[in-house]
Amino acid sequence: MHGGIGAVLALVLSGCAGHAVVQEREASTYSVDRRLLVPESDVAGGSVNAYTLAASEGFRMPRPVQVPSPQLPQDPRQPSLPATTVCVQVILDAAGQVQRSEPLLGHSACAAGADPANQRLLQAVQAATAQWTFVPAARCHFPAGVSPRAADDCSGATRIEEVPVTLAYAFTFEVIEGRTVVRSQTGVR
Repeated sequence: MHGGIGAVLALVLSGCAGHAVVQEREASTYSVDRRLLVPESDVAGGSVNAYTLAASEGFRMPRPVQVPSPQLPQDPRQPSLPATTVCVQVILDAAGQVQRSEPLLGHSACAAGADPANQRLLQAVQAATAQWTFVPAARCHFPAGVSPRAADDCSGATRIEEVPVTLAYAFTFEVIEGRTVVRSQTGVR
């Protein structure tokens, strides 16, 4: 008899645990997909210069440590939102700290950011990116005649120079049937 009660109790508890997981999945409404946002040559405000490397130099990309997703601000007047992409440039200092982010409006994928109706989306993106942290980008200097072993690998470098970078991000917000989806695309400039 006690074994039957234990089995029922275990079944009820596992049912509750399973239900909690389902609720957690339903509550987890953000999806982030990062892909390269290819810089365009005539981007308005795009005064960012690319690093030019010598044959004996390599470049280590910044590595994200903490990059929380933007939270879509609730707007009860807008129960749905078609896929809307807004973009920012995230400026990192040589220590990998976010100095600021700026709207990136001139890129062909980013036109929605210029629409005043999407300012809340840009503000959500800027609030999230202000919290981001990175292992800094670096220029890796190798001895003459020695090349990096692999892209993004500074091992064997005689000097590692941490450098500032600007990262270009595109975030696509979408609300479908009450579920919010946030996709992001990433590019480095």
